[in-house]
Amino acid sequence: MTLYRYSLSSLQDDRNSAGHRIHARLPGSQEERSWRGFVLSLRADQSATSAPRAPSALPGALPGALPDPARVQRQIGMLLVTGAALAWSTAGFFTRVVETDLWTMLVWRGGLGAAVLFLFMRLRDGPRCWQVLRRADGPFWIAAILSALAMVVFIAALNNTTVAKVSLIYAAVPFAAAVLAFLLMGERPSRAALIASTIAAFGIAIMVAPSFVAGAGGGLDDNILGDGLALLMTFLMALITVYLRRHPGLPMVAVGAMACLLTALMALPFATPLSVAPQDIFWLALFGPITSGIGFVLYAKGAQILASTEAALLGAIETPLGPLWVWWLFHEVPDKATLLGGSLIFVTLLIYIWREQTRPG
Repeated sequence: MTLYRYSLSSLQDDRNSAGHRIHARLPGSQEERSWRGFVLSLRADQSATSAPRAPSALPGALPGALPDPARVQRQIGMLLVTGAALAWSTAGFFTRVVETDLWTMLVWRGGLGAAVLFLFMRLRDGPRCWQVLRRADGPFWIAAILSALAMVVFIAALNNTTVAKVSLIYAAVPFAAAVLAFLLMGERPSRAALIASTIAAFGIAIMVAPSFVAGAGGGLDDNILGDGLALLMTFLMALITVYLRRHPGLPMVAVGAMACLLTALMALPFATPLSVAPQDIFWLALFGPITSGIGFVLYAKGAQILASTEAALLGAIETPLGPLWVWWLFHEVPDKATLLGGSLIFVTLLIYIWREQTRPG
């Protein structure tokens, strides 16, 4: 009982001293300051005794410190874009196992990708899922059309020039995204992102150099149509990255589903979808959802969070990952240039990610 009284007395003394400290800094008359100080001291005492302890968020953070929301959001964006690059990198594997022309493959890939995304929307939102399409506005359709055009132009570029040239020209996406983001949004890329983009582009150049030396790549004057399509594809990808960054509220699953459907419709006049062998339908059923469906949605979600240059830079990891899938599954050992250039890209991106994660917020 004595201990209980002592505790109450100590608590009252603490409240009184806290009230004196608070009301001395408050404006108004002496009576108003005393009353306000008493109320604030009660609130402070209540919050101190009833509030749960805040968990420490990150290694090395101060005790009780919460994670910086912007930092956590950025980490999520980096994971999303890296996941998209991983999904896109499987395209080389699927094009090896499916024996059909590229346009027919594009119809199946886009159509099945759209079907999976629409099914996901139906399971997630129920009958209300179609309201998103009925309420679709201008930015929604612009994003869907740009994405579908980029997919079709990519296939057309591969049909009219070599993979080496497409990869080399595509390496300019981070720089194109940086220029467009500055012109359209006033967004300035970080120096670290520009340096990493330059090194990654150099790594891609090393990877495709043997094709040029052997004459397979040709010069930029040898195939105006193929080079023009590759440049257009690079511009479209950079524009999509910036556009999604500018419109972070777009429903990307619905945009991705519509983009896949538009891709299939654009490629249909040049394709023969009924000529696909039955054994290839299984691989196409994986090809479409993984690359056109999941890959696009992950990249779009990440591009809405990250700076445009950074999103395009992290997407460049797709280039060295493609040969690794073929190496692992088909036992085709990449040449030295591919290993050297791919290693340079990997190391550059790992250093960049590590630097960004350890940099003080």
